[in-house]
Amino acid sequence: MGSNDGPNSKANLAARQRLRWTDELHEQFVEAVTQLGGPDRATPKGVLRIMGTPGLTIYHVKSHLQKYRLAKYIPDSSADGNKADNKDPGDSLAGLDGSSGMQISEALKLQMEVQKRLHEQLEVQRQLQLRIEAQGKYLKKIIEEQQRFGGGGIKSETPGAGATVTVSSDQFPDSERTDPSTPAPTSES
Repeated sequence: MGSNDGPNSKANLAARQRLRWTDELHEQFVEAVTQLGGPDRATPKGVLRIMGTPGLTIYHVKSHLQKYRLAKYIPDSSADGNKADNKDPGDSLAGLDGSSGMQISEALKLQMEVQKRLHEQLEVQRQLQLRIEAQGKYLKKIIEEQQRFGGGGIKSETPGAGATVTVSSDQFPDSERTDPSTPAPTSES
């Protein structure tokens, strides 16, 4: 490819250029994120709009927001991985300042919220399973009633229970009774 790739090459080059995040620029970024409701609710487009800094692109903001979110949830991350390895675990607990403790409590709150939602989903699944089982029993009774009407009072044995069950038409309300002229279900259905 040549160095002249068309009219968009300058725009692509500007978007890919590295940006140095100064303390002042980072403070503007943090203020914009706070205005948008925190790092989890802030969007790169919204941050870019609020900051209004010339030369700043959506790519710069996306990258910085991603790093900012990671730093919020992993407060003890450092560029040098050995630094964390040399610390005594007791020292790290004693050295927690108020903001780190608050970050941990926020993370615990998020974890509790996720566990609560999972528990609710499990409860919904359990209720659905119970409804499916009840529907299966209801369908089994309907099949037995149809067999009784179609077969002249033949008793049917349920395979799961191992007991013979006779169902009378008096056990069903009129809305649940089936028409005796309907054909009995086959094994294909």
